[in-house]
Formats: sequence, C-alpha cells, structure tokens
Amino acid sequence: MRDDVFNILAVDDDPAILEIYADILGSMPARMAAAGSAASQIPCFETICCSQASAAVEEVRRAVARGASFSAVFLDVNMPPGPSGIWAAEEILQLDPAANIVLVTGYIGSELGRLPRRMGFSDRLLFLQKPFHPQEIVQFASALSAKWRAERQVQSLNCNLEGLVRRRTEELLASNERLRCEVENREQVQRELLASLERLKRVMGGTVLAIAMTVEKRDPYTSGHQRRVAELARAIGREMGLCADRLEGLAIAASIHDIGKISLPAEILSKPSRLNALEMSLVQGHAQAGFDILQSVEFPWPVARIVLQHHERLNGSGYPQGLSGEGILQEARIMGVADVVETMSSHRPYRPAMGLDKAMEEISRQKGTLYDPEAVEACVALIGQKRFEFTPSLFAATASAQMM
Repeated sequence: MRDDVFNILAVDDDPAILEIYADILGSMPARMAAAGSAASQIPCFETICCSQASAAVEEVRRAVARGASFSAVFLDVNMPPGPSGIWAAEEILQLDPAANIVLVTGYIGSELGRLPRRMGFSDRLLFLQKPFHPQEIVQFASALSAKWRAERQVQSLNCNLEGLVRRRTEELLASNERLRCEVENREQVQRELLASLERLKRVMGGTVLAIAMTVEKRDPYTSGHQRRVAELARAIGREMGLCADRLEGLAIAASIHDIGKISLPAEILSKPSRLNALEMSLVQGHAQAGFDILQSVEFPWPVARIVLQHHERLNGSGYPQGLSGEGILQEARIMGVADVVETMSSHRPYRPAMGLDKAMEEISRQKGTLYDPEAVEACVALIGQKRFEFTPSLFAATASAQMM
C-alpha cells in the first residue's frame, strides 16, 4: 500500500451524507490532478461508511487488529435508534488512542461542549457543524491524515531511537562488564606479582644476609661491620633525599661490600699489627674481587659497581680504579663515608676504637677532598643531632661484658 493512501471512516445515519463523503473523498485525486497538483502531493483516501455507531466501533476494532488504523473518523453525533456518536467517540478512543475524530452535528449542545474535558482527549476531537461544505471535508481529511502520518513517523522514529538506545546501552553495559573483569584480572595479576616480588625480596635478603655472615665468620673482629655500614649508609641516603628504591639498593650493596675479603687469608684479616705493603695490596684487591663475584648476579640496582667503587675517593686517590668526582656512583660515595665512620669508631685487631668524635673530625677535615660534601654534611647532622646510633657489634658487646 502506498504511504499516501489513508483510511477514512465516515459514520452517519443519513445515506445521502455518506454518499457525499464517498464521492468527495473518492474523487479527490482526480480533482487535484486536474487543478495541476503533482501526483506525489495528492493524497488518496479509502473511505469506509457506516450508518450506526456500534458498526463504526467494530470497524475500528478490526482495523486496529490488522494494523490499518483510520487516519480520520467522521462521526455524526445523533444517530437514532442506536448509540450516539459521543458514545462511539469514547469507545473508539479506547481502542485507538491515536485516532483523530471529527464530531459532525447540526447543533452544539451543552453535552457536546463538556465532552473533551470529560473524555480527556481534547487534542483528538474536532467539531464540524452541519450543513458543511464539501471542501471542509476535504480539508479535515487532508489535514488530519497528514497529522496522523506525521505522528506515525515520529512514533516510528521514537521506536527506532529507543531500540538504538537500548542496544547501545546493552553494548555499553557489556563493555563495562568486560572492563570490570579485565580490571579485576589485572588487579589479581598485580597482587600476585607484588606477592611474588615480596617473596623474591625476602629470598634475596636472606641470600645477602647469608653472604654477609659468611664473610664475617672469617673475621670475628669486624663482625657486624657490613650491617652497621648499611645502617649508616641508608640513614645518610635518606637524609640526602634518595628515593626508597635507591635506598634499598644502597643498603643491599653496603651489606655485602666486603664480600671480596673471602679471597683473603684469615691471617691477614685478623693480624694484630699493621699490615705491610704486600698485605695492604692484597687487602685493596677485595673491592675488585667483590665486583668479580657480584657482577653476574642480576640485582635491580648497580650493586656490583657500588661494591667496586666504595674505596674510591673524590680526588682520585682511592682504589682500585682511581676514579674521581662524579665518576664515582653517588651510592659508592655515600658508602665510602659510612665505611670510614664505622671503621674508625669500632675496635680493630691492631688498635682500639677511636670513637665517633675522631671519625667526625676526619670526614669533616677531608670533606670535598676525599669524601662527598653532601654525604659528609648529612652524616655529621645525623650523628651530631643524635638521630642515628650504631647497633653494637658482637665483639664490642663481648668486650664490654668482660670489662664489667
């Protein structure tokens, strides 16, 4: 069916008036074509005529059931002996709320005036008074059919839009659900990775501790030296503003910085007198030996290089490579200060402990020459303000107990 063919329902108990409806609406295309209207602009009407209100209601019921609603319904108000057109209007609007109804009557009574408010369908009711001009029927039919078609188009667009919104909403919800699952999976993977990292850190920490204890077993006089150097180096690094990750790497390196001493004879390590030149050259080789041991271990920090450089000095007088200034890793410069301070303040086989005051004097005197100025200032501040104390060594604790 063409979309410009409209169903019209005409209801009147006067057969002559029904013939007028059929004639006017049926001949409309030919008359408009003769007047020069384009074919695409000429509406066509299929008119169904009824003489009683009850028959009209049944026609509307059937039309709604087959999906071919009437675009306009012309209802005579007074159709004896059956129900009135007012009754029919109420019934029709119950069956098809979108119906456009024209009440046609020879008089306007009080009941007719109250009808729109009583029925609640004032926008669906129009009035045409008899006698009417045929052109009025044409105008009503054309205008109401155009209105009906526009409403159907809007309804179709709304349905399409609702369907589109529903589909998009479903797609969005599905996408959100996928994203939620992905986030949950990622969070689970992240938790597992963090747990694995923590386990790895514990294993690495245990390994480093085992290495440190292995070194110190060969040199009981310096027991705890590496641990205490690590404590002070971490405190100095924190005072200087190093991030947590670099502090951890610094502490790891300091905890095993003398690992190269494994290669030295125990007699040299525990010699109760000063070392001769040959023995000193052997001891100075421990930094390179430590590097050789650690360089194949894949630490997340440059631990092997820090260990290698912890005896280098700013002016190039250190060993084993004679590096100077910024050529020395900052962590190694920090450890160099911590190592000297711990060594001077602790007992050694060839001398008693010199104390922290002497250590502070030494690093302050050589600040900028041998030792990194920033590291020295941080260390002096920590010790001077009593914000750091060494954990006592096993040897010092034993010696103290024996003197009591």
